[in-house]
Amino acid sequence: MKKLFLHILRLLKNFWFVILIFFAISPLYGLGITIIMTIISLLFFCDPVDVSELKSNFTKRELAIVSATEINEKVSDDVYLSTLARYQSFFAPKKVGKGLTWTSSELQGHDYVFNYERKNFDGFSLSKMKEDILSQLDRKSVHVQRLIRSNRNLIFRYTSRQTGESVDITINTEDIK
Repeated sequence: MKKLFLHILRLLKNFWFVILIFFAISPLYGLGITIIMTIISLLFFCDPVDVSELKSNFTKRELAIVSATEINEKVSDDVYLSTLARYQSFFAPKKVGKGLTWTSSELQGHDYVFNYERKNFDGFSLSKMKEDILSQLDRKSVHVQRLIRSNRNLIFRYTSRQTGESVDITINTEDIK
């Protein structure tokens, strides 16, 4: 229900003029176009973010830390990575592919872990997945640079929904460089 409300709120915020014109022609047309636009938004656009909920879970400083485009030396790697993991997990669970859901990010000792749930492991190749991940990794991004600096492993943990079996793909700093 909250997701539906956020989509309607986004529509009213971005398309208020169009919706107002249809309501001016006829309240029935206005309601109809609002319903149609909401359905399109729900089907084709990513989840809107509830900014007030985001602000209630993170301070301005924490939001500045995770949105920085350059490394801030005043913030330690541990603080940055733990804040980033909490921030990323705020948006989870999130469907990222057919049969694949990202469930959380966390800092576990010397590892930065992305947790995923898979429907099953049919056709799952560890080496192919690792190659795909490495090819998509932005080595110049702040969070990857922080992982390299702190010599942390990046782990992608896939857990089967059916069996509970887990498979880890570990990417160390040598793989990233």
